Amino acid sequence: MGVSSIVICTFIVSIVANFFLVDRYYIYEQRKILNEVANDIRSVSENDFASNLKRIEEEHTVTIVYSEVSSNLDQLNDSIRSEFETKKLKLNKFWITENTLNTLQNNSVNKIYDQGVTKYKVLTKFIKIDDYIIAIALPLPHMEETVLIINRFNMVLMTFSVLLIIFLVLILSNKITRPLESLKGLSQDIASLKFRREEINTNDEVGDLAKSINSMSEKLEKAHNEVSLQNKRLRDLMSDVSHELKTPLSIVKVYEQGIVDGLDDGTYREVIEEQIEKMDLLIGKLLFWTELENSSLNKCDFDIGSRIIDITGKYTLILQENCIDLSLNIEDKDYIIRADQEGIDVVLDNLVTNAIKYTNDKCIEITLTKDTNGVNLTIANGVGEIDEGDLESIWRPFYVLEKSRSKELSGTGLGLPIIKTILDNHKLDYGFKLKNNRLTFFVTFV
Repeated sequence: MGVSSIVICTFIVSIVANFFLVDRYYIYEQRKILNEVANDIRSVSENDFASNLKRIEEEHTVTIVYSEVSSNLDQLNDSIRSEFETKKLKLNKFWITENTLNTLQNNSVNKIYDQGVTKYKVLTKFIKIDDYIIAIALPLPHMEETVLIINRFNMVLMTFSVLLIIFLVLILSNKITRPLESLKGLSQDIASLKFRREEINTNDEVGDLAKSINSMSEKLEKAHNEVSLQNKRLRDLMSDVSHELKTPLSIVKVYEQGIVDGLDDGTYREVIEEQIEKMDLLIGKLLFWTELENSSLNKCDFDIGSRIIDITGKYTLILQENCIDLSLNIEDKDYIIRADQEGIDVVLDNLVTNAIKYTNDKCIEITLTKDTNGVNLTIANGVGEIDEGDLESIWRPFYVLEKSRSKELSGTGLGLPIIKTILDNHKLDYGFKLKNNRLTFFVTFV
């Protein structure tokens, strides 16, 4: 309702100003016209004085009369009044005083003659030039009645305007406050982690605010879900790490007690050292994996084909001992990629060892091709019966499809999570495909 109050105050000020100031301001403006006329008359030449007075009368729409100065005031007043009547300006009240004549010796004189019942005034300016008194008259209407009519009209207009403004304010306030109430409820729900949207289409600032809050709600929900997922993964990881460390610690504890009890047959120390080595390896892998999350990539150009040949060469003896056939399908050409060589070496090494560990058909096939998309690497091996739903879980730490078939390559269960982290850091396309009991890992280097 503040707008309507302002309008009411404005109209009241306007009415008061009309009543007290309009009449005075109107007279002030008319006096400026008479001053201009007086200046024009003073600049008139004596040779053509009468014709010039007539021209000035027509230009300024005033009445100009003059009379020779007479010692008899009554004759002077009668003469000027008669001249006014000759020009159709009848004056019921008009007089020139002795004081006026004295003032005219040095200055002009302004007079207002109220004509009484005829309801008009005559604003007159007297100037003296040589032996003549010149009277410049300008009729003025009575402003009181005019102002009263204007004020009455303003009151009617004000009443109508206030009612219209109140009606519009109610409509606009309802249009604004209702969406704001909805946004208030939405913000409270977001604060309570109840993420949702509020459909508000007002095509104004409130609508833009609603879009921003809806967008914020979606992003907060996504961030909240990611944090919840990360927390779940962390809990799962802590549980898995605890489980992985619990087994060797239990073994160490049992064998250590056996030594205390004098049951050592000479092999207990070796078993304890083996379990300690496994725990050390696990902790080292965990530290390496966590460092990968925040490590920067030192990219360079290198031939991935030669790296595959070098890495697979390290496992020649193990392949022979386990009667595993490794087929390298790498053409005699350059397969230059730009990546972090140390990280990609870790990826290749883990992929090869996983293929050796889990192959059940003693056949591993590594293929390297090049096309417009980049360099494509695939590593395939038989894995027997596997549910395709399990493929998503193989990225989870410590998850295994089955027990390792190679005792020499038994690992920590962190190989695939390390591979995933390195490839995610490179933003490469990778994944698994299962077909005819053969598991194929693929990655495209760009």
